[in-house]
Amino acid sequence: MRKAIIKIFTLIGVFMIAFCKLYGQDEFQIIQSKIDDHLKAEVKNDLLTSSIAADWPRLQKEGSYADINYSSTIETAWPPLLHLKRLNYLTLAYVIKENKYFNQQEVLAGIISGLRYWYAQNPSSSNWFQNDIAVPTALGEILILLNHNKINFPVFLQDSLLQRMQQGNVYKSIGANKVDIATHMLYRACITKDKTLMATALEQAFYPISFTSKQGLQYDYSYLQHGPQLQIASYGEVFLKGEYKVASWVQGTIFALSADKLKILNNYLINSYLKTIRGRYIDFNTEGRGISRNDILDKKSITESSVNNSLLGLAKKASPENTGLINEAQDRINQIKAPSYKILPSHTHFWKADYTLHTRPTYSFNVRSVSKRTVRAEVGNNENLLGKFLPDGSTNIQRSGAEYFNIMPIWEWDKIPGITSRDYQEDQPFTIEWGERGVGYFTGGVSDSLYGASVYDFNYNEVTAKKAWFFFDKQVVCLGAGINSFATQNIVTTINQSWLKGKVLAYADEKLSRVKSKKSMNNPSWIWHDSIGYYFPDSAQLQITNQKQKGSWAKINANRSKEAIEGKVFKMWFNHGVDPADATYAYIVRPGISQQEMQIDKQQEIKILANSKTLQAVKNEALNILQVVFYEAGVLSDEDITIKVDQPCMVMVKNIDTKNPEIHLADPTQKLKEVNISISSKIMKREDKRLLVLPKDNFAGSTMSYIIN
Repeated sequence: MRKAIIKIFTLIGVFMIAFCKLYGQDEFQIIQSKIDDHLKAEVKNDLLTSSIAADWPRLQKEGSYADINYSSTIETAWPPLLHLKRLNYLTLAYVIKENKYFNQQEVLAGIISGLRYWYAQNPSSSNWFQNDIAVPTALGEILILLNHNKINFPVFLQDSLLQRMQQGNVYKSIGANKVDIATHMLYRACITKDKTLMATALEQAFYPISFTSKQGLQYDYSYLQHGPQLQIASYGEVFLKGEYKVASWVQGTIFALSADKLKILNNYLINSYLKTIRGRYIDFNTEGRGISRNDILDKKSITESSVNNSLLGLAKKASPENTGLINEAQDRINQIKAPSYKILPSHTHFWKADYTLHTRPTYSFNVRSVSKRTVRAEVGNNENLLGKFLPDGSTNIQRSGAEYFNIMPIWEWDKIPGITSRDYQEDQPFTIEWGERGVGYFTGGVSDSLYGASVYDFNYNEVTAKKAWFFFDKQVVCLGAGINSFATQNIVTTINQSWLKGKVLAYADEKLSRVKSKKSMNNPSWIWHDSIGYYFPDSAQLQITNQKQKGSWAKINANRSKEAIEGKVFKMWFNHGVDPADATYAYIVRPGISQQEMQIDKQQEIKILANSKTLQAVKNEALNILQVVFYEAGVLSDEDITIKVDQPCMVMVKNIDTKNPEIHLADPTQKLKEVNISISSKIMKREDKRLLVLPKDNFAGSTMSYIIN
């Protein structure tokens, strides 16, 4: 009996060992199968066939292509990489059953000779990205396709290429580059069935899904790259797609992405990235130097209806529980639903990025600024040649979403919406490549996730200004004070520069008129264009043009077409004149209003209580909200409430006319440890004094809140 029991347990042990080995193999097979499906879905069969038909005659017997210069080392559009792209297509055609080249031995012979030639030549670029990422990735994809489809392929050549793929230091790389290197490590792990290598590859691939104070995903859920520079789309989009791609491959295996990291990734997608998209088009502030690429603002490419393996398609595979939210976003982007569809009101200030995102069903109004903590816009690789002033309080005002789509070649670049600048005769190019730090520390925002205010103490290019924005439901109040400059040009603040759509109406001196092409106005009451109203509560010298502007993509991106482009543009700005001394401006933006409503709605609920270089404050009486920017210690007092602080800061008070107002406070400098604040009102019948200990470290600059009881 005892011998029988021992025999049974021995058999069980042998079975378990065999099962574990088989299970481990199955895990690699599952992952490799998903990668194989992914790669096959990347191409359309008819385009694949036509491409091969065009390139096949160029393939020489020794494995080279007659039209490729293999000795080239140039950084971009590197010719030798085309060799691997063509071999990738050949491999796909050979393993896709529906393709006319499927299982043709002549094609396999071409693949093998092409890979042998590549290994022998070992082309190299002066751009590290080509050597460390592009080449190993391309080789890995070819080998995965051959390996998974059990193609009779020389083992020695496979092993040699796997050895050659060991490029790039994954531990020293950051962000999307780290994910890319880890991905070709994952390819090697799948082919060699190396669990240790797989674990390392995935640890590094998913490492960027963590908060950092350096480059990458920030504690406020913004994304910074190339130093602390706003890149919520651009590199942030690459980060999202790379992570979701790998996560979808390993989902359901022992190597799956952890629930905690998946939650972080989903939160960045849903609450940061997707919120910067209005309808089909993204905020131009989020694309980095990519703003100078045609069609970059059109995000149809991230939807499942546009391409296989799209960002949102991969996100659904990796996180099926978010299918509903993602489908809603796809419906907006694909214009199946209106831009307002399923949009909930929200307000976010990203204190790590100096960026504010204000979203309502009827509009988006976002602001980009800069401080000594962050990097201004960059020029690099001959891209974004004229974006010098992009971070200087630029405002993205969207209703349909298409207001700025592909307008950049004909923009006047010293009149980017929202900025204060010198008015040059010609657009000014960058003088420093790859970005420079901003100036000053007093840039920030106070927010309760629904309402908020933002501030930018602007000092650049011999122009200074105190710029602030106050965000509510129906309107955004824009204030400027302390505008000074000794420059020889006029100093201007641009209200908007968007595509002209329909008529432009102006109301001044109790008369309504239509602005046809160009107009200079003193003290207008309001301007209306494309369902957006602009109110002017103070005296102002206003310039408006509705004219054709000309340019080319090459003007802002040397890698793009020189073909002339023109279009009609609505442009409106304040003229502060030459050598302004403490000049000011004030305007209220009211998106989603009709021409008829403009003539009735006087914005009486908005009260501008202060607009000076020491204090800016706005009260919305309908919402019972007061927002204040204290540039120095001081007091704000009106008939309802008095606020006193002993440090420069921002304060928002909600429920002003109750005994229990709600207080929100933030330190734009991110340097203060504490603030003394006192609040009193008629209804409270007392003074509430507090010493507030402010958030610190990675949360310095974020908003702290309390309710007076």
